[in-house]
Amino acid sequence: MERYLDLFIGELEDYVKQLNKQLLRLDKDESDQSAIIEIFRIFHTIKGMAQTMGYESLTRLTHSIEDILGSAKSKGSVDPQFVDFLFTIADHLFRSAEALKKHVDLPAADSIMDAIAQIKAGKKIDYVTGETRAESMDAIRIRLDKLDTLFNLTNELTIIKARLLKLSQDMDDNRLLALSENASRLMTSLQDEVMRLRMLPLSTVFDIFPRWFRDEAKRQKKPVSLEIVGGDIEVDRSITDILKEPLIHLVRNAIDHGIDPDSFEEKRRFNIVLSAERERDRIKISVTDDGKGIDTGEIRRIALEKGVATEQEMEHYTEDDYYRLIMKPGFSTKKEVSTISGRGIGLDVVNNALVKLGGKLTVFSKQNIGSRFTLELPLSLAVVRAMVFSLNGQRYALPLTYITETFFMEEKQVKTVYHRELFPLRNDILPLVKLSSHLGCTSGTSRKAVIVVQYEGKRRGFVTDEILDEEEIVVKKLDPLMTAPYYSGCSVYSDGLPILILDPRGFE
Repeated sequence: MERYLDLFIGELEDYVKQLNKQLLRLDKDESDQSAIIEIFRIFHTIKGMAQTMGYESLTRLTHSIEDILGSAKSKGSVDPQFVDFLFTIADHLFRSAEALKKHVDLPAADSIMDAIAQIKAGKKIDYVTGETRAESMDAIRIRLDKLDTLFNLTNELTIIKARLLKLSQDMDDNRLLALSENASRLMTSLQDEVMRLRMLPLSTVFDIFPRWFRDEAKRQKKPVSLEIVGGDIEVDRSITDILKEPLIHLVRNAIDHGIDPDSFEEKRRFNIVLSAERERDRIKISVTDDGKGIDTGEIRRIALEKGVATEQEMEHYTEDDYYRLIMKPGFSTKKEVSTISGRGIGLDVVNNALVKLGGKLTVFSKQNIGSRFTLELPLSLAVVRAMVFSLNGQRYALPLTYITETFFMEEKQVKTVYHRELFPLRNDILPLVKLSSHLGCTSGTSRKAVIVVQYEGKRRGFVTDEILDEEEIVVKKLDPLMTAPYYSGCSVYSDGLPILILDPRGFE
């Protein structure tokens, strides 16, 4: 329960503040029924929280106060002396939160419990509130829309930072350059801090699964358990916001399609693992099962039956090619349609959602061993490191996560085989993609810059005119009407002019 401690402390502090506000209302009018009801609700909620966390002394205390407030609710008013006593309880709860922050024992409540016993016995108590204390400001809560506004403003500062640096370099003024470099460092630090504010652990998404999984497994009558790994990895809030539905699709498919006890001779319990790992500035989230695996023969049969692919097309298919077929809309290997699956929706929805976010879905499977579906996403969708290059005077950007290396070549070094342009790179043959032919540009230079990109197990050389820079860019969404597959977004370059961000997967 340790990972929930910070959440419990934050909630407790919030309820103490609400409690003090309601007690001040009750202090002015002992017959304020709405205040009495709200105070009762606060103590009831704190009792439930404390019980869940295993804090027995807080549970007993709040439960006893509930008993007294129950009669006050029926009576419609409280004794003024009891209001003073409730302020004492509020102070005790505040001190309890402070103790939990410092990882020390909770303050003793013996005298408070004695006073509660006297009140229940109908006796008058002589109990005064403790000394007034200042509210701790170590942590505050902030509305998400305000945090998003702050985040957007820092992103705009990132654009200004790049323009300021370029302007100071162009003016060749050492004093201005020194000042702009100092401002740039401060802006970068500010952006880093704001980014950290937006980071949330994946457990905020993963924690919904244990209970949901239990119910789903029982509904499908499958002997399967769930293991969760990597919930402490932090990602940008924009990522956690979109993860829930894709992961529910994948875990449900794993239960329904992957776990088939009738496919195995021996009776056993199966296992599904929901895991996450970080690789540089990307996050990989996998759903792995130890079930029957994916039958590529069955995929082939259904693909032919549904007209998704032809025999000629599948003649040279690899396993990865077959796995990509199951991401097609309407494709399903389920023989019967149920409320759970079989309608051919799910994987295509997951894959399309990931593609829009600059991510991808990969599949690995072995029959009678199991399957693994992996979501790969950037840690943040707003700011990326990119290589900026020019083509016929127009500038473009490519995220560095796709780039493995760059080099220069002459046109005469290019080999053409079956209408495909290839370049002999060390001991390998690199297929080339002439960006000019895809983007509607012309290029007359014979010396070319080649950017080697890797994606979905493929390696390509993107041929362009000149590599300009490597810098951090702010990603802005494109107009929905712009449907070209080549672009994943746009940004503003350091001179204030727009640049388009390329998605290498769109050039297939």
